This record gives sequence, C-alpha cells and structure tokens, in this order.
Amino acid sequence: MIVLTPPSRVPPKSVLRPLRLCASARNSGRGTSRFSRDTPPRREWRSPAPPSLLLLLLAATALLPASPLAQLPPPNPDPPTATTTPDPDEPPAPAEATTEVAPPEAAAPPEPPPTPPEPGSELGPDEFEGTVTEVAPPAAATSPEPTPTPPGESLTDGAPDEAHVVRYYLEQLEVLGNDRTRAETITRSMLLQPGETFRADDERIDQSKVALLATGFFEEVRFSLRRGSRRGWVVFQIHVRERWTLVVENLAFGYTTITPFGGLGVTELNLFGTGSQLSAAFVVGDQQQAYRLRFVDPSFLGSDWSLLVAAQVSDAQDYLGLNGVTSFRADGTTETGHATIDYWRAGGTLGTGVRLSERMRLDLAYRFEWIDADLPIAASYQRGNPPNSVSAPIPLDLLPGQSLVSGFQASFAYDTRDDPFLPTNGMRLRAGVDFAHGVFGSDYSFAKFTVDWAMHFQLPWTHVVTLAVFAGAIVGNAPLFDQFFVGDLSDLIPGRVLDLNFHAYPAHNILGTAIREMQYEDLAAKIAVEYSWPLYRSRTGFLYGLDVFASIGFFSLASATDVELQLPGYAGAEVFPIDLTGDVGFRFDTMIGLFRLSFSNVMGLIPQQVD
Repeated sequence: MIVLTPPSRVPPKSVLRPLRLCASARNSGRGTSRFSRDTPPRREWRSPAPPSLLLLLLAATALLPASPLAQLPPPNPDPPTATTTPDPDEPPAPAEATTEVAPPEAAAPPEPPPTPPEPGSELGPDEFEGTVTEVAPPAAATSPEPTPTPPGESLTDGAPDEAHVVRYYLEQLEVLGNDRTRAETITRSMLLQPGETFRADDERIDQSKVALLATGFFEEVRFSLRRGSRRGWVVFQIHVRERWTLVVENLAFGYTTITPFGGLGVTELNLFGTGSQLSAAFVVGDQQQAYRLRFVDPSFLGSDWSLLVAAQVSDAQDYLGLNGVTSFRADGTTETGHATIDYWRAGGTLGTGVRLSERMRLDLAYRFEWIDADLPIAASYQRGNPPNSVSAPIPLDLLPGQSLVSGFQASFAYDTRDDPFLPTNGMRLRAGVDFAHGVFGSDYSFAKFTVDWAMHFQLPWTHVVTLAVFAGAIVGNAPLFDQFFVGDLSDLIPGRVLDLNFHAYPAHNILGTAIREMQYEDLAAKIAVEYSWPLYRSRTGFLYGLDVFASIGFFSLASATDVELQLPGYAGAEVFPIDLTGDVGFRFDTMIGLFRLSFSNVMGLIPQQVD
C-alpha cells in the first residue's frame, strides 16, 4: 500500500526512523529514482522489532483522529512525495531518496526571455540573388525558438501575421567584384547599414539595387548572405560587375545655312573609384566656340552633401529675326537676313546638394557670369502674318558692353526609373528655379521656372510607352541664352549646344499657326508620347541595349506680350502658337555612352532654306 503524504504533513522522524523507506520507481510506478538501477545494493537490513509489534503500531496509527492542523491546506505548493510499506524480503532503497510527482502542465514556468545571439547558430538560407529568400516558420506543433531581440525592439512590429517572420541582424557589408570602385563608394548607396535588422522581403534591398545601377558604374548587381560571427547575424555580400565609366556625353555635329559645327563632351563617372564625376565638353563653329569643365563630388568630405564646381567660357554669336530683318551695325554695315550679335561669356557655378531619400534629391547653387556684348545699333523685323504684318524692333535681350549675371539656382529631382539609360518602368520629375537680382550684384533681374516630367510604362509584350511633359516660364528680363529656344523644343530643327545657336531657322509650322513668329521667348510647353521596342539587351560586351522608337507631340512657344496682345494677321486657332514635333530612329546604350541615330539627326545635316 502506497501512502501519499504532503511535505507539511510528514510525521516526526522518530516515527519514520525505524522504517527507513523510499518509494522506488518499481514500487510506485510514477517516478524515477535519483539513482540509476546500476547502483550497487547495500547490505541487507533487518528491523530491530518483531513483525507483530510493527503491525500493531500501524493499526494504532490508522485509528487515531487527524490533527486539526493536518486539515489546513498546505502552505507549500511543492509536489507531494510518495512512501510505501516495506517488503521484508527485499533490500531497502537508499536512505531518504524521494520521487517527485510531475506538476500539471498548466503550472509549468514561463519560457525564459530570448538570450543574446550566440556563435554557431543556423541562419536558414545562406545565399540569395536580388532578394533574400524567407525562411519558412516552424510547424504548428513545435514551439518556435525565440528570435534574439534587441532591448526595447519588437521584430514583429506588433503585427499578428508576422509572428514567424525571420529577420536577420546585419553584421557588416562586404563588397565583391569591384576592381576600380572603392568599397565605401558602393556601400554609400546601400539603404541597409550594419547593426540594423532586415527581413527577406525588405523593400530596402530592391531600392539599394536600383540605386547602385543608377550610378552607371555597374553592368550587374546582385546580393547574397553568409553567416556572421554570432547567432542570428549575417554578412550582407554585394556582388558587382563594373562597366566602363568614361562615356561620351555630348556628340554633336551639323551643317546649317550659316555655319558647320561640331562638338564633343566626355565624362568620367567614377573618378579614381570615388564616385566623383569630371566632365569636359567643347563645341566649335564658324565664329563660335565654347568650353565647359565640371566636377561633382557626391559625398563632400565624407558627408551626405555633394559639391559642384563648374566653369564655362564662350565666344558666341546669335542670329535674331525671322522675317524682313534690317540691322545696322556700328561699323556701318547693314544686315538683311538676320541681326547678328556677338558676345563673350565667362563664369561658373558653385553648389551643393543632398539626397532627401533614395528617390529624391535637392540641389542649390550660386551662379556668376561676366558678359561682354557687341550689339547692332538698331534692328527691326516684320512681325505678323502678311499682308497684315507690321515692323517691330528686334528684342536683343542683352545689355551692350559689359554686364553681370549673379543669382541662385535650386532644383528638385524625383526618380523611380528602373534604368537610367533605357528605362522601362518608373518616372522622373525635375523642377527648378533660377533667380537673379540686383541685390546679388546682377544687371539682370529675373526668375525662371521649369518642370520636366516623364513616365515610362512597360506593356505586356515588353514594349515601352513614355509620356513626357515640359513647362517653363520666365518673369523679368532674362539674358538671351537663358530664354526658351525653338530648337530646344522641336525635334525637327537643331537645338543649342553648350548654349550656342548655329542657325536662324523658324519652326516648320505644320499646323499653320503663329509659331512661325517665335524664336527666343519666355513661355514654353511640350507634351509628347514615345513608343519604343527593345530589340536587344545584354550586360556584357560593347552594346548593352538597342531600341527602335517613334515619338510624336505638340509644343508651344510664346512671349508674355503675345499673350496680352494678339499678333496681327492671325485669327481663330492660328492665334495659338502650337506646332507638331516628332522623331523616329534607333537608340543605343553602349560601353561608351548613349547614342541616338534618328530622323532628326539627318535633318540637322541638311541646310534648310528660310522663306
């Protein structure tokens, strides 16, 4: 017979001392002895009293009434112990050994809090490409091992559906495959930093990849993980394949009725592997030339701010007036085709910028230029639609002799494109303002506002549609080279190169509007749609991509005076200075830059007769 007695009700040792018993596993069936069954047996023990006396003592104990104290609840919640009557033929068990009864499952103590990461733990997946592969949560019947959590931080962010999301602790960033680019230049573009936690589907991983590709330094970027030195910590590996970073930025050549011209610009996108840019450009024509040098350090002195230093020198001519021009110069000569102005221009820009986020950027700069202009004594042209045209003075928009431009520039950029050269998805927004005033020592007081937006859509059959919008306005008396030019809006006539104009072509006026009167103006707008067909893509070799494209759009150019006063000779829809523009051709992304071979290039090589 087994008697279970709570510890608080154990009789005095004087009662139990003659018994010297313990409930073994074999007798009770509810526990395991603290000793193994291989323990050598002790010497056989015999009770000093006769068996009859023992039986009488047991019977008397059973008949005694329970003490009132014994009926109180036990103050100690420890599990009860088990005792048995002895077997005379069996050797006694070791003295005072007891077997504990297992407590109920509900009374189990709570799990200890997570401990700091320990070395040698498994991390799940060792490698991923592009995006980390998430480790599956454990089965429902198994309690998951607690993930180490820094003090005061919850890895689930309070979301019930993320209870088993695996997160990693970033021990360090490791760059592989970089021969020319410094490791710190690459890690500067990463949104993940050592000491942070991240999960498999963290959006910062894809954003970091896009940011690295947007630098133009790499043909390919991929990511992988390897185990760190402590439990739960990983080393984030950045694998890159570098591309050629000395690129042709501006290749221009053409032939107009006034002069042939040609120019070239080259840029080192990754100077000495630091991510700094150094560019040089020039253009030369008959009686015209311009040179520009530009340097950009994206992380000046290791900070988040960039440094911009630029300088430009121009020996320029411009050709004003489109119809019935008469110009008188100081040397006594008279011009009838156009009014020619000559000017020297030298100056520079000093600026800085900062990334507001991985997609947004803000730039600020101070601009200073010195101008020396040689202008006609008087110049006029016929303005309006014949036969109702009238003679009007040509706005030269430069001060004679020497003058200064001094002011500030600010620009904001937001870019989500998937590729900076041949994008297929995303958008690009640029907004800027130039402000000059006499307070800064400028002889020209004006404000120029511009907005340039483009959205790219990839169709299900991988072709791309691009919608582009541009708008600009000038308030005040901006110098000639800061105004909006017809060649910069129309694809069918040559544009300016380093702010130099080499022709006096009007718009083609396909729609028959007042656009034929516009040349340099202070209001501009353009909207265009482009359809492109990607023919070739590669991450190796000389040619990275080839697209065939076709575009069509509308543009408008006007002055504030024309908006207030209707041009003579135009009526109805002709009053609105709008015209068609478009282009068709091929676009190449190569090791040395982005090139376009199109119908507009051919038009720039053919001199156009002006009526």
